Amino acid sequence: MSHTIKLNEELGVLVLRAKRSMDVVEIKTAFDEMVHLPGFREGLSLIVDFRGSETPVSGPEVRQLAEYAQRADAKWGTTKWAFLASADTAYGLSRIFMALTSEHQVETHVFRTLADANGWLGLGVNVDEILVRTPD
Repeated sequence: MSHTIKLNEELGVLVLRAKRSMDVVEIKTAFDEMVHLPGFREGLSLIVDFRGSETPVSGPEVRQLAEYAQRADAKWGTTKWAFLASADTAYGLSRIFMALTSEHQVETHVFRTLADANGWLGLGVNVDEILVRTPD
């Protein structure tokens, strides 16, 4: 498997780490896995860490993912998803996803570095600390 998903119940955050390349099918599968985890509840935050992978997703597939996310929006409720993407392609695709989902309940934002993401989730813990406290 080219990703891991861990729930940190104490912090109220899910962490998805892409280990290798994730295509659109695997991304959808990962999102299905998250909502079926024991302990999943509305309002959880999400960190998607694409820094260790490439994401061979096309523009039309990003639109598919945005439509897919809209159908899952009610399960997540009002919350925030932070995408970490250091590679230009993953960063750009995440920005497109962010624009396409701007009307959803879930607010998304993409960051190139952990320092840039700190504080945005509003959990009172920096992203680097969340990642340390939520090991694979």
